[in-house]
Amino acid sequence: MRISNIKDQISKMPVKIKNFKFWVVLIVVFFILNLGFFIFNFLFLGNRNIAGLKEAGIPVEVAVVQKKELQKILRFTGDIKGTDQVQVYPKVTGKLIEYKVQEGASIEKQDVIALIDRDVTGFKFEPAPVEASISGIAAKTYLDQGDNVSPQVPIAVIANMDEVKIKIEVTEVDYPKVKVGQSAKIAIDAYPDKEFTGKLSKLSVLIDSNTRTATAEIIIPNPEHLLVPGMFARVSLLVGERKTLVAPRDAILRLPGTGVYYCFIVQKNEAKKVFIELGIQKDNQQGITKGLKQGDLVVVVGQGILETGSAVEIKKTESLEK
Repeated sequence: MRISNIKDQISKMPVKIKNFKFWVVLIVVFFILNLGFFIFNFLFLGNRNIAGLKEAGIPVEVAVVQKKELQKILRFTGDIKGTDQVQVYPKVTGKLIEYKVQEGASIEKQDVIALIDRDVTGFKFEPAPVEASISGIAAKTYLDQGDNVSPQVPIAVIANMDEVKIKIEVTEVDYPKVKVGQSAKIAIDAYPDKEFTGKLSKLSVLIDSNTRTATAEIIIPNPEHLLVPGMFARVSLLVGERKTLVAPRDAILRLPGTGVYYCFIVQKNEAKKVFIELGIQKDNQQGITKGLKQGDLVVVVGQGILETGSAVEIKKTESLEK
């Protein structure tokens, strides 16, 4: 086919087809130009931007490694009980006539807390009193009027509320650290903004061979009777203090799937990866036993993109003060 014939056929094409071809060519040209611009920017300007960032330094925040006294704390849970807490049993069989005290009432030793009807067919008895065996608070009453009672079934609980106690179980590993007289802080869900204090008063000299634990007891002053038997308690037992190098916990990183810890320090505006060993911890303050020295600047913000030799720019220095 001659070229002249082809030109004649194109000239005879509808205008719409010509316009469509024009826009297709225009879109292809636009795409090629943008792709070229992107490649040029990535290969040349992108490298310049990265180089500029490295030259200026990656912005980081640091903290100064210091020597501080850190408390060694063991944590336990337990239930609040009265220091003297007893269940009261009747001495006779019969039916409960009435309680002479209400729950929460203060009572003295030998006060009558209930009366028992011990009548049997053919006999008439005076109501039998049930007396308190200790002074304290009527913490709980179990029965209703007319219920059957016997010497095997308790009818009430009496507790001394001026002091309360918590029994905890100390593991075999922690047993050497625990001593009578150590201080404890107690947190109660019912009083989220209040902290109670107590002391370790008893520690068993035997370790249970089944549980590998020893029983200990903490006494807590309770003059306002805020702590009630049955409340759940969280105990922080102070078992010692140690002066150690301290860094913020936020600075500590760990190799995935291992127990190997490291952090980055800043030396002459460059990052350096340092492997460390951890000691005791309190809140966000982490004791360091190996790998750092006093005065080191550890990176606490921005360390996720660092490597040894990275240029850094310190934007902020944090304090380790409480």
